[in-house]
Amino acid sequence: MDCRHRFIRRAFLVTVVLAFCCVLSSAVFSASLKEGVDFYKKGKIDDAIATITTVVQEHPKDANARRWLGFLLLSKLRYADGLAQLQAARDLKADGAELRNNIGMAYLGLNQPDKAIPELEQAITMRKKWAEPQYNLANAYYRTHQLDKAITAYREAAKIAPKDRAVMNNLALALQDAGKLDEAIATFKKAVDLDPKDTMVTGLAPQTPEICINLGLALKSKGDLPEASAAFDKALAAEPNNYTARIALAEVMALAGRDADSLAQYEAATKLRPDEPAPQYNVGVLYSKMGKFSSAVDAFQAVLKTNPSDSEAKAYLGWAQFKTGNAADGVSNLEQALKSNPQLLSGWLNLATIYTIQGKAPEATAAWETVIRLDPKNLAASINLGNLYLQAGQTDKALASYQAASKIDSKSAAAYFGIGSAYSKLGKTDQAIVQYKKAIDANPQMAAAYNNLGVELEKQNKVEEAKAQYRKALQVDPKNEDAKKNLDRFEKPAPKPTVPVGGPTS
Repeated sequence: MDCRHRFIRRAFLVTVVLAFCCVLSSAVFSASLKEGVDFYKKGKIDDAIATITTVVQEHPKDANARRWLGFLLLSKLRYADGLAQLQAARDLKADGAELRNNIGMAYLGLNQPDKAIPELEQAITMRKKWAEPQYNLANAYYRTHQLDKAITAYREAAKIAPKDRAVMNNLALALQDAGKLDEAIATFKKAVDLDPKDTMVTGLAPQTPEICINLGLALKSKGDLPEASAAFDKALAAEPNNYTARIALAEVMALAGRDADSLAQYEAATKLRPDEPAPQYNVGVLYSKMGKFSSAVDAFQAVLKTNPSDSEAKAYLGWAQFKTGNAADGVSNLEQALKSNPQLLSGWLNLATIYTIQGKAPEATAAWETVIRLDPKNLAASINLGNLYLQAGQTDKALASYQAASKIDSKSAAAYFGIGSAYSKLGKTDQAIVQYKKAIDANPQMAAAYNNLGVELEKQNKVEEAKAQYRKALQVDPKNEDAKKNLDRFEKPAPKPTVPVGGPTS
């Protein structure tokens, strides 16, 4: 029995550019502030911060110095410190679109988008057709799940800055979240083609691999696996060591049935992040699917080395060990996994299968009953449970289990065969015949159904019809011993009577 597959359960990183835009225009500088501004212009941000901090300490009521210090601190992602300086500047009666934008950005950086929104809306009111606050406002709306407002704001930013990659990327994400998948895909494609340098957040804007990953995920959501694969390939062409692109490509390949290609990508991902259990887990799943259980054992053991509490990995390790002939460790690991996670359906399926193969009827019955409790529509469990009940002489329970199977899958030959077998045990020949015929209709290659149908017909003294069924069974399966023996009873010539030697004596 194959183990069930779990592919990427760990969420992909979806790149949302929230590297907000802080700005400050030139102003008339005091002599004491000019040195710090010069450091900033030379790219020496730390020196600029140190110098202007001294200015603020010496001149605490210098609103312009505080605005500059707040701006510089934001550029270093020191949002709380930056906000404190900007608010101090406002307390000193400073105001303006730039100050509002930067305060809004600080709130966004502190994960307080609700507080950012009014500041950014005011910045836009103060200065029309300014892309930076439009972009920041869109991000704030996005963060507060106001998708319609976010889309509108991103569109406004895109009108002002049509070549901005960050704006396009985030617009596409908002469109995707709003269910506008085709438009999102088209927008991602536009973003990929834009120059990364042409953006308000140069150095922090999404690069080609990130946008290609977002594009690929959108295409995967649409079910366009070839195009999704091409997008992830493009991401890897730009950045071969991009872990997210590797596992995204691996999943798409697995969904497309390209197991060998998927395995290669997952194995490449394990080399990029040896301590990350997700790709190792999926390597194990794929090796199991391919029947390479020794390799699967190695992969699942690697997962458990990193994450010993992963009950699914332990359960699948147990199955792989059983398939390599190590039944004792296999059963032990499955039992341990189910003790820690009693709701693990795949573990119960595999343990029930092992117990059934080993002939441990009571244990197998209990395990299959648990499968039914967890998954009432599990066909294999209903049929296997019916078989075990039938073997145990619990014919009524067997019949109920087989009938449940036939309701789960009205085309299941095994279910009808089981119902026929139960009716036969109950002495209900007519009903058994009907069910065996249904089994044959569902699977004309089911030799056992022909044979058993023949047996029931014999019970009704329909010998020629019975013989015809035995012959059909042998046509389907010439090695079917039951049908051969049943037919031989009729077709082997009777032994000639023994002729006595001599005559009667007087």
